[in-house]
Amino acid sequence: MLEMTGISKNFDAVKALNNASLEVKAGEIMALLGSNGSGKSTMVKVLSGLVNPTAGTIKIDGKTVQIRSGADARRNGVAVAYQDLSLVPQMSVVDNIALGAEPSGKVGMVDRKKALETAEFYLKKLKIDVEPDALVQFLMPSTQSMVEIAKALALKPKILILDEATASLHSDEVDTVFEVLQELKAQGVAIIIVTHRMSEIFRVCDRCTILKGGETVASGNIKDMDLDEIVFHMTGKKPDHSAGAGQHLEHTNKEEDLLLDVKGLSLPPKLDSVDFRAYRGEVVGIGGLDGQGQADFIRALLADQKPSSGTIVYKGREVHYHSPADAIADDMGFISGDRARESIFPIRSVAENIFAGSAAKGKLFAPLMPKTVNDFAQKAMDDYGIVAGSKAHPASSLSGGNQQKLVVGRWIALSPALLLLDDPTKGVDIHSRHEIHEILKKCLEDGMSVIYVSSDNEELLEISDRIYVFYEGKISAQLVGADRTEEKLVAAMLGLSENTAKGEA
Repeated sequence: MLEMTGISKNFDAVKALNNASLEVKAGEIMALLGSNGSGKSTMVKVLSGLVNPTAGTIKIDGKTVQIRSGADARRNGVAVAYQDLSLVPQMSVVDNIALGAEPSGKVGMVDRKKALETAEFYLKKLKIDVEPDALVQFLMPSTQSMVEIAKALALKPKILILDEATASLHSDEVDTVFEVLQELKAQGVAIIIVTHRMSEIFRVCDRCTILKGGETVASGNIKDMDLDEIVFHMTGKKPDHSAGAGQHLEHTNKEEDLLLDVKGLSLPPKLDSVDFRAYRGEVVGIGGLDGQGQADFIRALLADQKPSSGTIVYKGREVHYHSPADAIADDMGFISGDRARESIFPIRSVAENIFAGSAAKGKLFAPLMPKTVNDFAQKAMDDYGIVAGSKAHPASSLSGGNQQKLVVGRWIALSPALLLLDDPTKGVDIHSRHEIHEILKKCLEDGMSVIYVSSDNEELLEISDRIYVFYEGKISAQLVGADRTEEKLVAAMLGLSENTAKGEA
């Protein structure tokens, strides 16, 4: 079905792809794997017509094709669902699904009836509970991602690519998508999945192709590989399974170590009398289905949203911040998983992006001496393994993993007492995720407290000492010790848990 051979792509002196190859058969689900910066995204962009290769050949159904634009890709039966959505927020669901392939009626006008029928069909198929005329900008992030997938399916592709499209989805939504993929597989569609969720790879994929440094380093049947082998090909390093490796610290949570004590925090209709505690030197996880109040709780702590009642005691005193700037000045840090919108300044340099945290903490109007900015940035890059061609390059030139390490480095370099992270490793490869976890663990040793929101249950269980689960704006459970299991976590996410802890640890 698809053969990509000798694919190379140079961006100035940087080789994003170097003689890479990818082959996918009809009726096969292929995982395209690699660390951030390995060339996966560029490979997808070449196939989808967003990037023109420097060299190489693409064959579909045995015929050499030229894909130089998105229109070329669609004509050749290629459709992509992206993590960084291709949706237009100000347009309706039906218009987004039809975008680029609008059905024509008489005299070339868009056939609205046909467009609506198509949208309703794929919304039903993917179990998306939303009205076709709803504006995308008002949908939950996970629902937007499902609409993105519906848009790709509506093109009826021969080759379907999911480029981290499941990163924002919850388990029930992933189940639905995988059911549809199995149907498409049976129909002979060639499917390529780019994902950093290893469990998804072993669950649904037939084969995998692994890129490293822009080159294809391995390809084979999933059933013949294990996780250690995949990680080795991605990173060149063998996973450390020695005693203590990858384990989180155990904490006694003495009263004198209490850093944050929240009682009765309400923000109708999003939060209802939330009690929450965080101690120095621990990671407090926050789980829950999308839109259950997790993000609103984080924003309330930062004074980005104003609670109607409740108290926040931080560092031994009750606080009443007027803005996030007040919280930052009081030794709080915030890292969002939405890098493009909330974390980086894409056209500014890597050095300026790293130094931005220092500016936000009260130095915004101080003269920015180039040497000061560069020295600060270089130390953060060295300390946190941020790989960049140059500190002067724009932050947008970095891979997703390095962008997120940049943001982590920006805030940790300021030594906050409390660091709030909202899904920080969404769309980050397993190696970069591990590096971010290790950075956080070192900070815990210095007494920092970390509040960690994650939509990835596996990650939440891995990194957290305690987990608060949100359901309909309330804490449905606090999971500690032996209660930290996936079964109890999922039950609490669905509001089925009897463990309704009020925040005491």
